[in-house]
Amino acid sequence: MTIDQEIQKAAEILAGAKNAAASCGAGVSAESGIATFRDPGGVWERVNPAEVGTADGLMATLQRSPEKLLPFFRELLDTFERAEPNPAHVALRDLEHMGILKTVVTQNIDNLHLEAGNTDVVEVHGNSFRFRCLSCSWSQDFSRKELIREVKEKIDSAEGFTLSEIIEMMPKCEHCQSVTRPDVVMFGEAVQDIPRAFDAARKCDVMLAVGTSGVVYPAAYLPFQAKEAGAWVIVVNPNENAFQRVSDAYIPLKAGEAMPKLVESVKSIIAG
Repeated sequence: MTIDQEIQKAAEILAGAKNAAASCGAGVSAESGIATFRDPGGVWERVNPAEVGTADGLMATLQRSPEKLLPFFRELLDTFERAEPNPAHVALRDLEHMGILKTVVTQNIDNLHLEAGNTDVVEVHGNSFRFRCLSCSWSQDFSRKELIREVKEKIDSAEGFTLSEIIEMMPKCEHCQSVTRPDVVMFGEAVQDIPRAFDAARKCDVMLAVGTSGVVYPAAYLPFQAKEAGAWVIVVNPNENAFQRVSDAYIPLKAGEAMPKLVESVKSIIAG
């Protein structure tokens, strides 16, 4: 099939859906300017994951040579500050508003699905702009751009970039006033809300796998779980179809290009 034919096939499947779910990977955020971690040119080619990807490694690096991480943190803050929901995020929101898409499961930690307007978002790797208390586990959400601006101001006004100063930059828990940390999943930590993610996969009638390489587990199981439960599976990824064994339609385009075309085709079908 041609790409247009695959889009039409996927649109016909989606047009009849009442309880679709989407499983989204780094390819969705990449089009908002957020670099992937594993792809060529990604984050792990520029920093050692053993030094920043685990809680122990990060703490050790901050104690030993915190200045080494300052350029990385500044780049990360700048990237997250510039990022905005892209056409793929908007298309997923539109599918929800049309009553087709019920749940978005994402591996991304940038908050962009929520900012775009999706309401049931399962963030299996956490959210950089939600902070969890290290004492009582109370969590609180922050405005992405306001928090980044405050952290940047604290970095600029700090006398140095030491572990104690970094701890002071973190928001204090509203519940007990203890230290908090970004509520993101690091290497060696359990993923979040995975029962809810698999529940969405088992209950959906269509599973959209968008911008995901299919190599990060347990999220990579979701399309297979959906197919096993009887759902249609649509894959959107420019490089490869990691779910070829279970996919019913495959659109080999970037998410920001494919998803708006798919939504427009769905609208045309529904309009008759």
